Amino acid sequence: VHFLVADHARHARWPHSLAMLILARRAAVSACLLAAAHWRPPLPALARPDKDGIFSDCSGSCVSSQDDRPAVWDNPWVAEQALPSAMERLRRVIELKLQGKVVEQDERYLRAEFASRGPLGDAVDDAEFFFTPDDVLVQFRAARRGDAPDFGANRKRLQRGR
Repeated sequence: VHFLVADHARHARWPHSLAMLILARRAAVSACLLAAAHWRPPLPALARPDKDGIFSDCSGSCVSSQDDRPAVWDNPWVAEQALPSAMERLRRVIELKLQGKVVEQDERYLRAEFASRGPLGDAVDDAEFFFTPDDVLVQFRAARRGDAPDFGANRKRLQRGR
């Protein structure tokens, strides 16, 4: 009889152990899925212009006012105001009209990020602007992180911002 009681107690704990194992597995899978949903591609090697205001050429999904290849080139913007006012106007356009986030700014340079959701998942685009000294031109470069295709999103966004 003692043997039967001990065996029964061991089997009584077994369903509880199985339930704990299943819950632990579900928690681990949920944690992995949550981490994957919030994963962002690493920050790109920025194309910040050199001292003369020249951005590097585009690679992947990109649009630039300085890269002369027809597939990636677009007209530079024209600043119709003095530099401080034009910079503030650009900042407002990025944040309010284009729903972006300014992440870096100095006297002549501004970098913004744009997060979007699409059929291929979440994406982050970086856009950089440089106000040319002694000129009214605003040079820019916008690219999707990780060189994934943007299906024209950067070009369309910059057109809306003009």
